Amino acid sequence: MPLPQLIPLLVAVTIARCPAPVKAQLDDLYRWQMSQQELRSPREIISQKGRFTDGLYQKLRRAYALDPAMTPGRFLDFDPFSGTQVNTYGAKVLGCTALPGGGMEALVAVQAHLRNRLSEAPQKLRYQLVMDSAGTWKIADIVYSDHVSDPRPTESRRLTSFLAELLDSNLRKK
Repeated sequence: MPLPQLIPLLVAVTIARCPAPVKAQLDDLYRWQMSQQELRSPREIISQKGRFTDGLYQKLRRAYALDPAMTPGRFLDFDPFSGTQVNTYGAKVLGCTALPGGGMEALVAVQAHLRNRLSEAPQKLRYQLVMDSAGTWKIADIVYSDHVSDPRPTESRRLTSFLAELLDSNLRKK
């Protein structure tokens, strides 16, 4: 079997049930996310600070603070937890794989679509988590992928890379 056809099979074989703390971290994030999406005011990401590594949290906080009405330049115009510009109606943690260095990657299927529209195929996101010194799993990055079996996530598909470029481009405009 050619390698491109074999890769989805290899990915399917290596994915396993996520540790309960990883699943709880992601399930709780999506409960918060779905409760916030209908609010008219900007999201208060501070309540979720403990879910993220400090670096990712700081980038998210600064990106959420960008206001196109107040500051020229780019802003966060999509939901980083679905990779879309539409509402999230559910998320399911499908499984995890161990990463080199003790990290964990969780595959999450996110149901996101316009209200009153038939549901589209779920968005598949790969959450990369690391354990902090206190033994708590923290979200370090999110990889957006059209094909979850793609073994080469490009930098442009990583939330951390997108946020760094977004924030850097706004600094250059000042």
